[in-house]
Amino acid sequence: MPNHLVGRTVAAAVFAAATIQAIAPAAAMSAPFAQPHAPSTRTTLIAKIDKALRGSTATHARFQISGTSVGTVGRAPKRSSAPASNEKLLTTGTILALLGPQFRYATRVGSTAPITHGKLRGNLDLIGAGDPTLTTGDLAKMARHLRRLGLRHVTGRLVVDDTRYSHHTRARGWKPAFVPEESGPVSAFTVNHNDWRSGSAFDRDPTPDNARLWRKALKAVHITVAGATKVAPVPSMPVRLLTHHSSTLATIVEATLTYSLNFDAEMMLREIGAQRTGRGTIGTGIAGIQAEAATLDVPTGTIHDGSGLSYDDRQTPATIVAWLKALSRLPKVSTAVYDGLPVACRTGTLDHRLCGSATSGRVRAKTGTLDHVTALSGFATARSGRTLTFSFLLSGFSDRKFATAVSHLDKAVAVAVRNG
Repeated sequence: MPNHLVGRTVAAAVFAAATIQAIAPAAAMSAPFAQPHAPSTRTTLIAKIDKALRGSTATHARFQISGTSVGTVGRAPKRSSAPASNEKLLTTGTILALLGPQFRYATRVGSTAPITHGKLRGNLDLIGAGDPTLTTGDLAKMARHLRRLGLRHVTGRLVVDDTRYSHHTRARGWKPAFVPEESGPVSAFTVNHNDWRSGSAFDRDPTPDNARLWRKALKAVHITVAGATKVAPVPSMPVRLLTHHSSTLATIVEATLTYSLNFDAEMMLREIGAQRTGRGTIGTGIAGIQAEAATLDVPTGTIHDGSGLSYDDRQTPATIVAWLKALSRLPKVSTAVYDGLPVACRTGTLDHRLCGSATSGRVRAKTGTLDHVTALSGFATARSGRTLTFSFLLSGFSDRKFATAVSHLDKAVAVAVRNG
């Protein structure tokens, strides 16, 4: 029962949210936790959470909660499960650490020759930068800008370079239908999330059809191109005509986490790889996450994609909690991650969940959903005022019991908030 993509218009949304100061106390409160705690108190809290989870019918119900009044508690926290979309926490955290929240994707348009008397004597080149938020509206703005520069006619071809990313979209552990049902096909020149059309040819390589949208945008402002459209590398671009910048990476990450945008997360995985090696692939992206994990001194589990759609991904609650705590030590990074996490009973994939008085507005967490899998990881403000960092990974229930599993997971979070 995978998460479904929400409309592309959310990708540029900026949400009013609490600042990262709400996370900071988690680290500051480490000193009191160093004191010994009565085992019965810790055991009591675990027993209450176990009781809440018991009706979930999950074969495996694993969790870890850090920051409670009795320290860190958990049930099989180092046993791995499919994390579903909780995998996005690793992907977004890595790209933010690598590029910074103010990074913007830059789609460039230029040529080997300048515009002279309305003509460009040569090819008009566009280099795709992997912007997951580029739209037909952006193409129209770019065409109008060229028109204002005086361009009326291109004597050569319309060339699109999409070599920054591999076109291999499906990852190990994906259902065949995940493309395009859960993610559009990946390409460095993306338009409208690459979900504006479908078909086997488009799913294999969307760039030729996206290039036709670019030609259409030029035609709409009366810029003619004599030559054919060609998808090919652009070896050099000495004349830069325009650069289209995306929204900030922080804004894109916030929308990706709030609405669990699989396609955006897969594009981010490729950009991580492209930044490190010059070529964005699943493999180079995963290597980038592993390198960041080494820098943060946290584990990575088993990663096969950027979105968590893979049934072969494996993480433990302890790993996810470690990532969340490590990211909280990087203020600019954790602000973007924290602001993007759905708020209980208010925003995104939690807008209808955790609506009880103990949890509404007090929990920010990333949801995760696959067949037989539900996950929830993030932060909560306990009634004691403490900041809890938590991860729940449940698996092994039947599809018809999905709602039951989610309900009991939410009850367990409420128990932690009331008693943590």
